[in-house]
Amino acid sequence: MSQSLNSPEQWLRYMPAAQHQRQELRLVENAWDQLSLLSSLSLLSSKASSGGDLAQARRDFAALSTDLMRGLASEALKNRTDDLVARAQVCIDVLVRNLFERTADIGFFATDGGVAEYLCDPAPDLRPAIESRLREYASKYTVYDNIFLFDTAVQQCASLHAVPHAGGGLQEEADHAFLQSVLRGDVPYVEHHAVHGFCGSAEPTLVYAQRVLSGGRPVGVMCLAFKLADEMPAIFGSVQLDDAQGSDVVLALLDARGQVLVSGDTLQLPVGWLLPQASGAGVQLVRHASRRYLMAVCDTQGFQGYRGPGWRGVALLPLDLAFDESTQHDDRSALAGPVPGELAGQAELLSQELREIPRRSAAIQSALERSVWNGLLELNHLGTGKGTDAADAAPRELLFAKTLLSEIGATARKTAQAFSGALQDLYGVVMQSLLRDAQSRASLAMQILDRNLYERANDCRWWALTPQFAHTLEAGVVGCDKATAVLAEINGLYTVYACLVLFAADGRVMAASQPAQAHWVGTVLDEDWVRQSLRLRGSQGYTVSRYEDSRFYDQGPTFVYAAAVRGEQRAGTAGPTSSAPVLGGIAVVWDAANQLQSILDDCGVGATQRDALAFVDAAGRVLRASGDVQAVMAPDTVAASRQGDRTAALAGHLYGVGLARGQGYREFRVSDGYDHGLSCLVLRHLCERRPASPAALLLATPVAAARIAVEHRVQMATFLVGSHWLGVDAAHVVTAAPDATVLNAGGARAPFLGLAQIGERVYSVVDLRSVVVAGPEGVAASRTTDPHRQMVLVRVPAPEGGSAREFILRVDALGAMLDLDRRAVRPVAMAGGAGSGVSLIDAVVPVPTAGDKAGQGMLCRISAQWLEQCALGALADEPAQDVDALLAAA
Repeated sequence: MSQSLNSPEQWLRYMPAAQHQRQELRLVENAWDQLSLLSSLSLLSSKASSGGDLAQARRDFAALSTDLMRGLASEALKNRTDDLVARAQVCIDVLVRNLFERTADIGFFATDGGVAEYLCDPAPDLRPAIESRLREYASKYTVYDNIFLFDTAVQQCASLHAVPHAGGGLQEEADHAFLQSVLRGDVPYVEHHAVHGFCGSAEPTLVYAQRVLSGGRPVGVMCLAFKLADEMPAIFGSVQLDDAQGSDVVLALLDARGQVLVSGDTLQLPVGWLLPQASGAGVQLVRHASRRYLMAVCDTQGFQGYRGPGWRGVALLPLDLAFDESTQHDDRSALAGPVPGELAGQAELLSQELREIPRRSAAIQSALERSVWNGLLELNHLGTGKGTDAADAAPRELLFAKTLLSEIGATARKTAQAFSGALQDLYGVVMQSLLRDAQSRASLAMQILDRNLYERANDCRWWALTPQFAHTLEAGVVGCDKATAVLAEINGLYTVYACLVLFAADGRVMAASQPAQAHWVGTVLDEDWVRQSLRLRGSQGYTVSRYEDSRFYDQGPTFVYAAAVRGEQRAGTAGPTSSAPVLGGIAVVWDAANQLQSILDDCGVGATQRDALAFVDAAGRVLRASGDVQAVMAPDTVAASRQGDRTAALAGHLYGVGLARGQGYREFRVSDGYDHGLSCLVLRHLCERRPASPAALLLATPVAAARIAVEHRVQMATFLVGSHWLGVDAAHVVTAAPDATVLNAGGARAPFLGLAQIGERVYSVVDLRSVVVAGPEGVAASRTTDPHRQMVLVRVPAPEGGSAREFILRVDALGAMLDLDRRAVRPVAMAGGAGSGVSLIDAVVPVPTAGDKAGQGMLCRISAQWLEQCALGALADEPAQDVDALLAAA
């Protein structure tokens, strides 16, 4: 990756969404500057607003804002470059897998008995018959544009279709030299991309060539001309299918020098154009035709040791369109719903260098909330004459300080919303990348599978035309050595097969390619695919078994492809015709276990151990899986994915889901009437499932304290536990402090959890999660520090004039500091513990709320009696109290 891609800040100007978020954050920073100025207008205002805390929060927010925008730009850039790399990689790897099959084809077809016999004596009157045989081959292997046969003088003596020689005398010399080198060579195949005049084009063509032997001596050369210009657009189209972002990507195939061989957009990237920057694999920013592009270049990963002609895949994306929000609508809509909503704040989703950003955001926000909360608490104490500066505090200055703190609190909430939006964008970018990766892996796996099975449908039909098989069946020779040798030779070239079987019209096995299956020779088969193959009409017909167990395969279920073997054609033709009698059939047993596993392994490169890939059938059964198999096997996983869910919650973890059925390949599953019914399911592990931190309630229009008569005014310090809004009389509250580790204290009685330190002192801790039923998704109390939680130090006066007792209430989040009218408080009765008879909640107060929870919020007051009994250690160990039931009754 070039150096310029390592400086994400410079990319922000190309990212409209990030620019919007940066503007929002700058507006918030300006608000903090104004509040800092206001807080300095008086000593009381500065003290109440904790001027030092406010300044530190301002600095922390500014630093976090910079880091957050850098992270957003970095992740957005990574998202785009990863996507480009994936597209380029698919283009070259899918092509190489296709070409791997061609290397096997030329090796087998060059040994065809009919071809060798003809080249021994290529008489003109025999040419129509051999060309008819070439057409039979091409009608099954539609990837070939032409097929040529040359004699030992390298003169063309047959072709699939006639084409005029292109290129003149010099080209004829080059063609002659190439064919002579093949004739003299002794290699399994020759792969040659160059201008071949005999192909009738002045443009380079990809040819697979092999010398043909008869009796151990060369009798000619066979050449298969591959439809490269036809194949690559199909690959490009499959990579961009149903993908708005992909429609802007320019895909191409390059040679080793970086010259364009095939382009998906010849206007932006013409064939023959040289991209010097693409002479090696990598990602970089390039300028091409007066436009800037992000470019990814990929070498092939190879297949079974084969790496193709040394070509590369390339994907280019115009920089001005790279971060266009309109092309990402489908990805963003996939982030809606309850499960994606849980992902906000899950730092595990982010890269290691960005994981501190959510924690820092939460820590700054918690500290500011705590500062405002404590400031209002201090002012409340001043207002009631409990503060040391009460006598010096003028009512107007006190009101100004309270108003300023309220405004600081409102600005803190706006800041939280701004940061939440930016973080949501950050998580959204990461999620888009992971979901697209899951879908891409699933689509790639199905594309590879369909192309693999396309070849199997072709192979069985072509091999059914082998003359030796018809001779064996006509002679009725069970266990024929010649037929067995041909089957074994084929099986040696095509490693995707577990076995090849020749059977007669009565289902009797006549020969098998594998010695381990020889004991079936002479056995009469009764499988459905045998009967179906014997009823096929014409040489284009084939049949496929269900995905099931086979006697010829001991590694589990598989597909068996079969075609009918017919008698010889009438004189003047070359092979069987549709009217020739069916003598039997040939079956090819696919090595399903190894082939499916190989596809999953190749598509799983770069995945984690918690990811899973699987092939499933139409009924939802998992056929083959890799990675976290238990996740795939979980009930309803496949059903949920087929309903379009892009995320799933399984066994306490969240996953991104990709599911693909495949589009078929050429005529296979497109126009031949066959459908295997398989799909690929991919689960990308996102993170462990954790509950989201509760959000503080926003008050609609807080009642001004001045409007409430002093004798009716009650000040409540509020906080959240789970989904419940609780409060205590502010007179009982000393301060709020950041969450701390709760130490285990031997002999501590419920509801005390242990000990924690605030300042220089250690206090007993009551974790309210263990006291309140927080709903069906409530989380048990933990002793470890949680940056999202807070501690509230309360002081309970001792009865009969004794010294006050202090202990900590551990809460999930701080709420508002409220001035309420005592007359609005509604006493309620909640069943107390069996030992104490004291209820946790003694009253509720309806308070108007705004934001997402607009309406009437119900504040539950913790009773002073409960606090006293708790301080005295007089509460019995009892079940958590059901606040939901209380609110329903109230």
